[in-house]
Amino acid sequence: MLDEYVLVPDIFDPAAYSNPAFIEMCLPHLKEPLLQEALVRDLRDGGWSRFCLEHSGNPHRLCKEILRKLQSNNRLRRFPSQPGATPTSAHHWCQESLSAHGIEPLTGIIAAHATKQQFAQGEVASIEKLTGTTWWQHRSPSVTVDRKTDGYLKVLNRALTQANSLMFIDPNLDPNGPNYREFHRLLTPLASRAVKPRIEIHRSLCRGDGRARTFPTQADWKASFTSLGNTLQSLNLTVEIFFWDDFHERYLITDIIGISVPAGFDITGKQDDWSTWGRLGREDKDTIQRLFDPAARSGSLKWRFSIGASV
Repeated sequence: MLDEYVLVPDIFDPAAYSNPAFIEMCLPHLKEPLLQEALVRDLRDGGWSRFCLEHSGNPHRLCKEILRKLQSNNRLRRFPSQPGATPTSAHHWCQESLSAHGIEPLTGIIAAHATKQQFAQGEVASIEKLTGTTWWQHRSPSVTVDRKTDGYLKVLNRALTQANSLMFIDPNLDPNGPNYREFHRLLTPLASRAVKPRIEIHRSLCRGDGRARTFPTQADWKASFTSLGNTLQSLNLTVEIFFWDDFHERYLITDIIGISVPAGFDITGKQDDWSTWGRLGREDKDTIQRLFDPAARSGSLKWRFSIGASV
């Protein structure tokens, strides 16, 4: 659902294509998937993006635009340098990409025609033949996940690594409930980040459904979140919790991806209990974010309080 690529710098150079005119077809085709579906790995702690801007000769007009939008949309993911000298050519950047792929798998490496001819590895694809590449064809706006924490973490790994803001929207999310007892594990990867993201939980003010529905007080809810708050304190994380009028849909909304999560973030002990998550389009993601913005719907917000560090 959230792919991760390396772009070898020569894709911005018309001379690296089998026909210089092909760049006018290939780069525009690549732009939207990068800005909607993916992260781009900024190799050598940001050295890749600097190289693209400073050493690409006469780059295509889309080079600076794509780099600027990747940066402003938080889609450039810095990645540590691999052993060896700093790359000075497309060939060297492709080698760096393969080394980084060995440390943490990428979806794929996109190179210009000239560089692809030097690498037989399937992870490397020519931008001219990208639509025929298996891993590009397997891109999907949805994923089916077993309702277990390990499955959630696998799907969300890239979002948890990169997102600057995360909104967990689930009307039933209650860390005292047995089916949410592992929810803290979804937040634990955020603790290792140098700059902590903004984290929000949005849930219904009531508990249960139908005749069994109850309306705990704010004090009751603070007590229910005490254990999670203590865990967050130890992780140096802060979470703000919002309690809304009753709602039913479930989502994860971040600055880089919006995901519909039909069964919420609870877990089950049933084997192979599958749920299909779907990536939201830009407009739908923005709409959901506005629906859970206190400034936009203050009349539907009952309470809010923070738990964890510095509370």
